[in-house]
Amino acid sequence: MSAEERNADNSIINFLKTNVPKSDQANIEAELKKDFLLAKKKSKKPQKKVKTKKIRTLTRREKKCLGFYDIPRRSVKYEDVLPMHNMWSDYVSQMLELGKPLPDCTSKSWEQFTQTLYRSDFHGSLLHVVRSKCPSYVGKSGICIMDTRNTFKIVSKDNVVTTVPKFCSVFEMHIRNVAVTLFGKHLCVRPAERSSKKVKTQLHPDLI
Repeated sequence: MSAEERNADNSIINFLKTNVPKSDQANIEAELKKDFLLAKKKSKKPQKKVKTKKIRTLTRREKKCLGFYDIPRRSVKYEDVLPMHNMWSDYVSQMLELGKPLPDCTSKSWEQFTQTLYRSDFHGSLLHVVRSKCPSYVGKSGICIMDTRNTFKIVSKDNVVTTVPKFCSVFEMHIRNVAVTLFGKHLCVRPAERSSKKVKTQLHPDLI
């Protein structure tokens, strides 16, 4: 401690002794020596901020270039994806409350029913193409293993993967004992975006 600091401390102590009652003067020096645990102390060594590395994920284009979305025609067996379809049936049945009677198409609950179906996940659903601008797709059926913005990839019972375009096709979805008709052009949205969007209530069910 330098001489200037000592003189400053002594002047403070003398000031307190002249202004504090005599009964408390004995405790002045003891109180001044106490350390305050919550007082901020500046560390001598400057602390370096630890830079956290941002985890970079692959973009959709990079995934496409790496072949993430390419499924060979004979690479998936129908039996292997059948358990996924059973899980999907339980999931959709619970979402749509199929244990109750189906709502009438003129009631308010019908809109909620269609919105829930539109926002649900179609991976594992059993789809059947009933109409299409391309005749070769009509009659194709299978379990959906990939749902993209513009296509469904389905696996048929003969273990063939087929890519069916949504926009020009009409599908029939089988949920246990219920068959639902889906117009593909209303589903031309990425699944992640479709789950947060609301489908229009007035739709024109045509292929154009």
